[in-house]
Amino acid sequence: MPKKITTSDISLSLGISRNTVSKALNDHPSITVETKRKVIEQAIAMGYKKIKPSVSGQPPETAGKLKSIAYITKHQLHHGIGFWMNVMSGVEQILSSNGYEMKISFIKDEDIQSLALPAVLTNNDIDGFIVAGSMVKPYTDKLMELPMPKVFININPEFSLSGLQADVVFMENEDSVYRITRHLIAAGHSSIGFIGDISSCRSFMERWFGFQRAHFDTDRSVDPAYCILAPSPDGYQQYEGLARSLKELRSLPTAFVCVNDKIAIHVIRYANETGKSVPQDIAVSGFDQIEEASLLGFTLTTVANDELQLGLRATEQLLQRLNKPDRAFETIRLATSVVFGESTSSSNQRMTERMTDQVADTR
Repeated sequence: MPKKITTSDISLSLGISRNTVSKALNDHPSITVETKRKVIEQAIAMGYKKIKPSVSGQPPETAGKLKSIAYITKHQLHHGIGFWMNVMSGVEQILSSNGYEMKISFIKDEDIQSLALPAVLTNNDIDGFIVAGSMVKPYTDKLMELPMPKVFININPEFSLSGLQADVVFMENEDSVYRITRHLIAAGHSSIGFIGDISSCRSFMERWFGFQRAHFDTDRSVDPAYCILAPSPDGYQQYEGLARSLKELRSLPTAFVCVNDKIAIHVIRYANETGKSVPQDIAVSGFDQIEEASLLGFTLTTVANDELQLGLRATEQLLQRLNKPDRAFETIRLATSVVFGESTSSSNQRMTERMTDQVADTR
């Protein structure tokens, strides 16, 4: 594959500084017309791709075609606006630094139901695309059929990762929830529930796997009567719907493991409204470490991840795929870290923490 030409290559060939080359390519007024002409001519001759038509003097159709990547996401994501804005920021950061334009397309529910692909994917003017967030299998199948390079950030759990003809990027899920569940079991919780629409995305399903494995490894059985797993139109992200599901349980367990912080916050609200305290009466954990959890008045046990890195890594993977289309497809999981907070601490743990603080205060 031909070597990508950079401003450093142009500066070396002309014997001038890279800063001068950069200013000439950007039509900076401090650079003479003659120097600009030499830089532009040399850049074109060497095959440099980032020359603006207005600078080169060429009409748009003969100038280097701007490369484009599509960013595809659902019109309404229930994960949290801040999360996906950070992911998108990571995508844009890598694309802009590599000379690509990002074309964003929001897919509506009616488009998904009718299997209608956005025009950006069918008009043949993009080099590849990123799908942010899991979509139903039939629509994902339509996306899979497109011949251009693609990377999924999360994916529907009905897809087997074995033999998948696409790259997928996740946060680590199973081990983090496994650790939290083992922590709750060690703290003496005999009834632990799990909340999340595990049919909606692979990440939630893997968190469910971690919850189950923790029970299996401690010779315990998961009690389905304490779990809320059924498909939900809003993924249990709206309080009213989740409150109804909690009310339908025969009784509340002593702890809940939730697939994300937003659900955990709803559970804590429900506990408060029904006269229960967290963690005295019920322990609650989440996932994602969202900013809203800082308003609880106590720390939430959760899993910290970096959404910006998720966007960066997915985009890096797509650019690698563009350069090496025949390489083996990859499933990539970025590291996470469990953050144990007060929402799952036992009375013994809290007493120890208070005593430690008191001792520290007397020093």
